[in-house]
Amino acid sequence: MGFKDNLKKKLNELLTEEELSLLPRGFQTLGKVIILKLHPKLLGKKKIIADTCLETFPKFKSVYLNLGKVKGKFRQPEKIEYLAGENNPIVEHTEHGIRYIFDITKIMFSKGNLNERKYLATLVKEGEIIVDMFAGIGYFSLPIAKHSSVEKIYSIELNPDAYKFLVKNIKLNHFEEKIVPIHGDCKNEVIRLSESGLRADRVIMGVFPAPKNYIKEALLLVNDSGTIFHYEGVIEKENYRKLFDEFNEIAVKLRFKCDLISKRFVKSYGPNLYHCVLDIEISK
Repeated sequence: MGFKDNLKKKLNELLTEEELSLLPRGFQTLGKVIILKLHPKLLGKKKIIADTCLETFPKFKSVYLNLGKVKGKFRQPEKIEYLAGENNPIVEHTEHGIRYIFDITKIMFSKGNLNERKYLATLVKEGEIIVDMFAGIGYFSLPIAKHSSVEKIYSIELNPDAYKFLVKNIKLNHFEEKIVPIHGDCKNEVIRLSESGLRADRVIMGVFPAPKNYIKEALLLVNDSGTIFHYEGVIEKENYRKLFDEFNEIAVKLRFKCDLISKRFVKSYGPNLYHCVLDIEISK
């Protein structure tokens, strides 16, 4: 029996027929927390629905309600409301052998990017130097440190909440020797790394919208043997080359050569809109 059918059976005498039909088909889980999205007509019954979720799935400790979207330059959840169980938004979520600790009311964690986080680590060659721009809580840095023979990862994050958990997650997973956390704006920090003489084998630019305004500074990290850039954005599937063209236009003006190695559509973002990742090789 599916989640919705389970809820309908248990709430049959407590909700109207219309309300029963509007129950969600599923929910998101992070650690021991259930995160629900409810139809506006169900908000008056949110507490009883939450209590029923905990009764139905006793291994979970809390239920929260997602009332908004991801917003702002820090890509934070708009509104996460506590409903039932333990009122503790700090979760520990395990994925691909990595333990992530974060606050669900302040940090966005997309489970739809699960395969991309795992796949990116498989591309990394032994001894690489990587700069992870917009590193968040370590979405890409941690799996790479775990599942590759990387030499060093420089993980840059501006959001103070995300940076705090990035540092915690590095220690939690014992990657202090592999990952260097850096708190600051990527544009400024990349310049500082370049001025220190650092050059990267791989640069990760994993943020929405596509960070076009950071390309010029990121190119300062290109090494003599070439550097792989992972550049992301949301775009119509058939127009993915527009992402490459905007990167290529800036790189060519600075006398770099760009080759599009591969592309991936990670997940749907709406009608004909997709989260797209480009792997671009840059050489001098």
